[in-house]
This record gives sequence, structure tokens and C-alpha cells, in this order.
Amino acid sequence: MKGLLALYLLAFATSWTTLSLDLASMISGPKWITTRTPKNAPVELTTHYGLFEQCTSSSYEPGVLHCRPFPQRGVDCSGSPGRREEGEGGGNGLWAGVLWLAGQAKEGEKAVGAASGGGKDDEDEAFGFCDAWRIAGYGQQLSLVFALTNLIALTLTLLGTAAAGRGFRTEKLRSGWKLVAGLMVLQAACMCLSSSLVAYEFHHGARFTHGSKLGRAWVETVVAYALNLFIVIVLLLARATRAFRIAPGVEDGYEPIDDRRDVVA
Repeated sequence: MKGLLALYLLAFATSWTTLSLDLASMISGPKWITTRTPKNAPVELTTHYGLFEQCTSSSYEPGVLHCRPFPQRGVDCSGSPGRREEGEGGGNGLWAGVLWLAGQAKEGEKAVGAASGGGKDDEDEAFGFCDAWRIAGYGQQLSLVFALTNLIALTLTLLGTAAAGRGFRTEKLRSGWKLVAGLMVLQAACMCLSSSLVAYEFHHGARFTHGSKLGRAWVETVVAYALNLFIVIVLLLARATRAFRIAPGVEDGYEPIDDRRDVVA
């Protein structure tokens, strides 16, 4: 009984931790990927990418962030100066900065075209990036739903265990682990999907080239689903070693008294 209760309390604490990390990765700003131009570029630009927002700052306006929804059809879906352009520059940081600025100007032109009804061709050109990025965002949102559901299930199980009679306490703990493990796996799967899609775009996307690095939100997501999977493995090991099974007639440390009425004195 005490061992089962300790497992549930560990799962409860882990669920709160993963929920906090999950929320932090969504509300702490666009911190999934950060891109910086070389220091010897004409203008030093820093762009922070989030699942739903992009913020850019420049050396022309220190401390000023320009943010907008991300990604946008017709603006972001056709890509930006890529690895091919970086190679053409022969490693010259100044030329790389010029190319980057040219790409930003091109994106501004596409934004104007999209506002005037254009951008349909861009929508077809890079269908993959926008959809992958939006799926990552939806996956992260869905993981929050599973995290909250899991916390509710754990809370109800623990409260029900405390309120139940001795005969039902162990039974509640023995039967509730499947729901807890299932919800934790679903939450981990959603977070793993989001972080994997972002990592794929980071390594293969044309826009993430000049001084790019994965941000804090991505790391928080990976840590969160790793903790979830760890608890699921612990629960499965406990089940495999029969930690959830109690000897017949043994509940909360009490053993049945032998019926001695048939014993001849």
C-alpha cells in the first residue's frame, strides 16, 4: 500500500513539473529557435521563432522587438535565403548579412502582395514548412489537455483513496495506474511530435542558417516528455514485478485470522 502510494505521489509531482515546463514553453515568448546574423554583417539582426509568434530586433533599434504571428501564408511559407546562398558567399560574413537583409526585404514584399490578395503561389510552394510548424503548435496545445486531464485523474484517485474504506484503498491504487500511464504517454507523444518537427525544420529549413540555435522552449519540451516517459517506465516495471498485486487477504498490513472453530481442543 505504501509503495503504491509513493508511486502515485511521484507521478503527481512529475505531472505538475511537466505541466509547468509545457506551459513555460508556450507562454514564455518565441524561444524555440533563435537566429542571428554574423557580427561583421552591416546590420546585426536577431530573430526569435516561437510556435505562434516571431520577434525580430536589430542593431538599428536596440532593445526594440517587432513581433508578428508566425507562420503566415505568403510571407513565411516560401522560405528565406537558404544554405545555397550561404555557400555562394564563400563564407564572407558581410555578404551573408547582405543576403539576409535582401531576404527580409523580399519577405516584406510578399507580405504586401498577400495583403492585396496575392501569395497564392507561395502557399503552394512550401506547403510542408507551414503545415509542419502548425502541427507542432497544435501538438503542444494538445499536450496541455492531456497534462491537465492526467492531473485531474491523479487528484481524484488520491482523494478517493483517502476517503475510501480500508478494503477499497489498495484496489483504487492498483487499478488507476493504467489511466495515469496512458495519459502520460499521450502527453509525451504530443510533445515529442512538436519538438521533433521543430528540430527537423531547424536542421533542414532554409531560414535557420546564420547563427541559429535551438532555444529554451525546445529544451523544456524535451525534458518534460523525457520525465513523463521515465514515470511510465517506472509504472510498467512496478506492474511487471507485481508491485500492484497484493497477496489474497492482505490489505493495509492486516491478515485474516484463522477460523479455529473446527479445531478439536
